Amino acid sequence: MPSEEELNKQGQDLYRQGDLAGACAVFRQAVEAGPRHFPSRLNLGIALFKNGLLDESVRHCLKAVELNPAHPQAHFHLANAYFAKNWWEEALTEYEKVLEMKPDHAGAHFGLGVIFLNRGWVDRAIAAWERYLVLEPQSPKADYVRENLEAARAGKVVVKKW
Repeated sequence: MPSEEELNKQGQDLYRQGDLAGACAVFRQAVEAGPRHFPSRLNLGIALFKNGLLDESVRHCLKAVELNPAHPQAHFHLANAYFAKNWWEEALTEYEKVLEMKPDHAGAHFGLGVIFLNRGWVDRAIAAWERYLVLEPQSPKADYVRENLEAARAGKVVVKKW
């Protein structure tokens, strides 16, 4: 049987090719071969998220964070899974952990901006999104952020789903 490293690489190849179901299956095998293998665990969580399997994604991202609590991307992907489930408190906590470890993580600033605006914390949303635009001015999300920033500054807070 291939090692968890080999299976993880195969899963990454399938993921890059857009075969999410195949990637999930191979990452599952990698996790079975090495339950404490951090890259396989995190990659499984990410692939499950992309495949819309949020509950399972949360479980594997949580395990990845447990295996490597100092890894900002593990916290980021856990935050994204919480966010997708509308678990705002949990997502907020994880995005903040990401920024403690990596203050210039654009994705965490973006996620916090959405959460803050949904909570009515307009000033905090503006600050998070201004930082996001400094870091990622040309990203596909930049126009969404600019539109919501303009509305927030004008007191017309309407959050559109990203």
